[in-house]
Amino acid sequence: MADEPPPWRSPQPPASPPPSAPWTAPPPPPTPPPASTPRPPKRRRLRLWIYLLVGAVVAIVGLGVASGTIWIRKIKPPIDAANHYLHDVTRGQFDAAYSQLCASERVDASPRTVERYFQDLFFTTTGVEVSPFDVHLDGKRATVKADLNPDIKGGRSDFVHLQLREIDGKWRPCGGRFGFVSR
Repeated sequence: MADEPPPWRSPQPPASPPPSAPWTAPPPPPTPPPASTPRPPKRRRLRLWIYLLVGAVVAIVGLGVASGTIWIRKIKPPIDAANHYLHDVTRGQFDAAYSQLCASERVDASPRTVERYFQDLFFTTTGVEVSPFDVHLDGKRATVKADLNPDIKGGRSDFVHLQLREIDGKWRPCGGRFGFVSR
């Protein structure tokens, strides 16, 4: 019994293929593609650029809408009131201009005093242009800059500042002398 191998060992080495079977070589490694073939584009980067471009366009449009809304709601009403008032004055409609003044400006004035004041102020006016870029808002008060002679070129500046106040939702010239705070 000593001649028997233990049961966990196999008595013979593993069997080799039969002698009649031909020997086969392993398959060759795959060949790389030729250098002239372009690689396909990476789709992830293209998508990233599209998303970034769409996001930038959306952000620009959003900022444009927001700034336009602010301009229409906050800055445009005082400009419109100043334009209306100054056009009435330059056309000689002093009763209409007087009615636009705030109550504190009308206390010691009349349409005739307004007319006398503006005849001195606008003696050579060719028109009036209110600057939409020079408006200063401070709550319910605004100061706008107006050019009394926008058609004249060559360094002559007849700029005035008109002070307005929002009273009961309507912008009215108020402060200084008939709304004017400087010349």
